[in-house]
Amino acid sequence: MSGQQHFEQEIKKFKWLLQQGYITSQELTFYSNFYNIELTTIVSFQGYDVLTPLFILSRPSRFDSIRKQLPEAEIADPYSKKFPLVSLLSLEKFINSLVNLKIPFYFFSVWLHISYNDIPQSGLLLLNKLINISNSSYKYVIKTYNMPSTIEESELPVELNRVVCHFKKMLGEKDNCDDKEWWRYNLWNKSSMTRATNNSITRKEIEKLALKYNVSPICLQYVVMYNKNPCRLSSDIISKIKSDLSS
Repeated sequence: MSGQQHFEQEIKKFKWLLQQGYITSQELTFYSNFYNIELTTIVSFQGYDVLTPLFILSRPSRFDSIRKQLPEAEIADPYSKKFPLVSLLSLEKFINSLVNLKIPFYFFSVWLHISYNDIPQSGLLLLNKLINISNSSYKYVIKTYNMPSTIEESELPVELNRVVCHFKKMLGEKDNCDDKEWWRYNLWNKSSMTRATNNSITRKEIEKLALKYNVSPICLQYVVMYNKNPCRLSSDIISKIKSDLSS
């Protein structure tokens, strides 16, 4: 029997205690050494002592103000696998990184920034479901801060269920659920741009255009799918991109 299997029950207890916030920083150091889990530190954010690694989920427009409050914070970039100990990233980018198992930490914290106080209940439910699945797996242990409660019995929209399905499959679960084109989800219950080509544009096409114009694929996706420009791309680049899509 391997050491992991022998201490399975102890690890489950540790994960539960950690998730509920019952473990002190001194105890955390001990368990980190004992179970070979990444060591953590504590940062002060908005009046709270928060465990790192920390992911602050915020609208990109608030990144600068957060960095003024917390100088340790850096913008994460999943495409280059850059995940600082205090990472700033959008909600969608976090979800995509989580379900694709790109996050390199076993234990980490998540803070949902006030800039997302308008997230629909279905989007909040998706986030909670993904975190609960993580904490029931052996891949991640996630401690949450500033996370509103949701009604777990609520049904997710079909497109958001595909995200859950994809995550379960990535974790190795044998499930016949549908995760086809799971990345086309919309957290905001808003329609995409009306152009017909948006209904058929693929992730590869977005990535190809991103490379052509040297911009982030996520920034480009916001422009194409949601007609938003959180990364402040120039009007000239946006015009060229839209011209390419309509040709």
